Amino acid sequence: AYSTLIGWNYYGEKAIEYLFGERAIRIYRVFFIVAVMVGSVVSLKLVLNFSDLMNALMAIPNLIGLLLLSKIIKQETDRYFTEVKK
Repeated sequence: AYSTLIGWNYYGEKAIEYLFGERAIRIYRVFFIVAVMVGSVVSLKLVLNFSDLMNALMAIPNLIGLLLLSKIIKQETDRYFTEVKK
């Protein structure tokens, strides 16, 4: 579990740095530490429900991106299968 926390923290820091710049990393670290502390004292059911909710919310921007890029995806898929048939 400890190595997983380190990995999640690293990925989160890199995402925050990409989105908001280096100055936002300190705020993220504080938030991460508070989240770990709270997660260690609340019930497991609450932690798992929160985790499931956050994972579900991550699907929303991905689905929007798929919808916005669906025309390009169709074109590239058709092009790929046309080339494979040759």
